[in-house]
Amino acid sequence: MSAATETEGHPPADGGPDTPAAAEEAAPYPPSLYFHVIVVSLMGALGVLAWFAAYEVLNKLVWENAFITENAWMFPVVCIPFSLLVGLLVKYAGAPSNLDDSLLDSLTGDVTHLRWRDLPATVATSIASLLSGAVLGPEGAIGNIASKVAALYCDLFRVSADRRPRLVFASVSSGYNGLLENPVFAAVLGMEIAETRKQGLATLPASLIGGVVGYGVFLLVDNAGFVDFLHLPPVQTYDIWDAVIMVPLALVGLVLAVVTGAFMKLSAAVFGRLRDRVVLRALAGGVVFSVVGVLAPVMLFSGETQVQTVITDASGYGVALLLVMAAGKLALLSVGFKSGFLGGPTFPLIFASTSVALALNLVFPGVPVAIFVAGIMSGAVYALFRTPLMVVLLTGFMLDEGTTMVALIVLAVATVMIAAPQVQRFIAARQAGKKVQETSPAS
Repeated sequence: MSAATETEGHPPADGGPDTPAAAEEAAPYPPSLYFHVIVVSLMGALGVLAWFAAYEVLNKLVWENAFITENAWMFPVVCIPFSLLVGLLVKYAGAPSNLDDSLLDSLTGDVTHLRWRDLPATVATSIASLLSGAVLGPEGAIGNIASKVAALYCDLFRVSADRRPRLVFASVSSGYNGLLENPVFAAVLGMEIAETRKQGLATLPASLIGGVVGYGVFLLVDNAGFVDFLHLPPVQTYDIWDAVIMVPLALVGLVLAVVTGAFMKLSAAVFGRLRDRVVLRALAGGVVFSVVGVLAPVMLFSGETQVQTVITDASGYGVALLLVMAAGKLALLSVGFKSGFLGGPTFPLIFASTSVALALNLVFPGVPVAIFVAGIMSGAVYALFRTPLMVVLLTGFMLDEGTTMVALIVLAVATVMIAAPQVQRFIAARQAGKKVQETSPAS
């Protein structure tokens, strides 16, 4: 999340000494800004809450009815129109998509070029993307929506350019922390992805206040967050071997991240041929989701509810099928990203990590499944996002197993922090070698 922002009528920062980004690092934190931070945080939290409530109502209406669940042939009937709507919104309404974003960018939204007038299109395309069956999580919409709410507020109240980044961070923190049911999550994320330490510290007070406000709003309305959302059997006792196996489990997570990257490149190459044909590109993605829906509906959507089905009947799926489902989920995630839909990667990645963890638990039933999930999930999420403290927080509160589990998660993240650069160098060397072979004349 860049600290430099552009709202209506304000140009983006170019890195010079008079830019908003530079002013933000140097400017003091005026007490009067607290009022704006609190108000925009309330707006961001309520906006995200309204969006999430609307999505849940529509999802139940469209997908959670007996006729569709009992007739798999209905998936194309639902998937294709929503996919068409996504394509039309992107092409004609300027709606955002994940096409050119990294996995981390999809969480925060593009806060360097904020146009609050795109807010209605952003809301519409995010809901249409999720209702299409696309394998993307709801978290991808939060950063886009909350940041545009902040941009609207800044323009309405003529907030100066040097103060706007703090309000954007406050609004985004409010939305994320409310939905994830953790008051410090977004502040930690903001510090880790800030371009400089000064930038991170400049926006930290606003992020902390916004995060607490959002947490409080969701708490007051009794909205269920994602604490312990996997509902795994609790770990009864820990021993030294749990720490030992964290290392190979984290490396399994790293492998999942590498596989995800490979799928992203493949999907980019396939859908890149339709880059200028936005509507057709989205329809092509919708066809993929439709086919999968007919054959294996548990593979569609973000996976936040489908993963419960897999956990409940892991032995019924078996080791081989669980591994295939993990790979399939990552492949479908890449289709959702590169065919122009809007959403986040976190929950599909958790689904894939959990599927592999369940497969290993079937082979080694003596190890608690939560241990497998902790190691693989934290390794995979860190390898893709490179935000270690955020990953420790995310995995820790989603498993909700206490301090000892957090210590194991820290070990897994540290393992991938050490191993990932070596893997990157190896992959880069292999790719460079292939290019040399392709360009060298035949002997």
